[in-house]
Amino acid sequence: MSTVADARTAHRMTRGGAGFRRRLRHAAGALVLAAAAAACTGPQAGPPASSSPASADATATEAPGTDPAAAEACQTFWGDPDYTAPLSRDVLDRAATAPEHGDDDPFFYAMTGDDVEAAFAEAPAQLQDGAGEVAEWFRTEAAAGEDADLEALHGALTTLAEGCAPVSAAATWFLGPGEDGTKPAALTCADVFDTPGTFTVFDNANVLTSNMYKLVRHTPQSVPEDRMDQVEATLTLLDREIAAVDDDGVRAALGEVRAPFADAVEGDLSSEGLQQPLEELGASCGAAGYDAGIGEDGPEDGAPDDEEEGLV
Repeated sequence: MSTVADARTAHRMTRGGAGFRRRLRHAAGALVLAAAAAACTGPQAGPPASSSPASADATATEAPGTDPAAAEACQTFWGDPDYTAPLSRDVLDRAATAPEHGDDDPFFYAMTGDDVEAAFAEAPAQLQDGAGEVAEWFRTEAAAGEDADLEALHGALTTLAEGCAPVSAAATWFLGPGEDGTKPAALTCADVFDTPGTFTVFDNANVLTSNMYKLVRHTPQSVPEDRMDQVEATLTLLDREIAAVDDDGVRAALGEVRAPFADAVEGDLSSEGLQQPLEELGASCGAAGYDAGIGEDGPEDGAPDDEEEGLV
């Protein structure tokens, strides 16, 4: 007899989309943060811990990020340190597609809530509460379709990111820009190549490279004048990533990707395309430890399909 889990797995397989092949190619990252946290919190030489009330209070309010179970859960959700297949990526994708499809298939979106809660099932209560807020959104708001409140989801993700920030660079950068030159190159590459643009100016499930292709394409063309607001927003986003990344090679390659957007803002709408700049960025990301999968997906010419959106 089939189990509920079997049914859910089969349901997911029937909804595979643009990013499904990439998720199959990438194995989950090693639990580096969990191991590091376990090493830090393992048995230590020294006098026995105090059993005074003050000591008990300190233990009760210990930050969840110092718990190995918290580190493991946060890594599963945010993807540190390799960012190849984080659960947060599915969350962002499905949130972006919920306004169009949520009321047609509420069961599928509710399963995302189950996945989030399962990831934090062994984590401290504070993180479980944050995960519960995200899960509840997918069980209720997603089913509202075009009336789904994405700002409420952003607030829930912010709460979860605050809890994970002590052990997750991705969670920290979700909360806002940090100091220049300190964003891990692998995270920068993941944000450019593989993170849905749910909470960006594009407001969709496509990744940044796909959204950029639609503005300047992969081969020479004229940049559409009626989308200059998106061109300017992309330029701002790229400038932020260039300033943030901690790797010189990735920074230089992002500068080449930036060029056609800067030219368009300055009035030169003749774009040379992004094929070569993105190939060079992919190579720089590979050297920094992130496989961007350039040339492995999409149409034969390397450009994304205009009708392709989302991971679901």
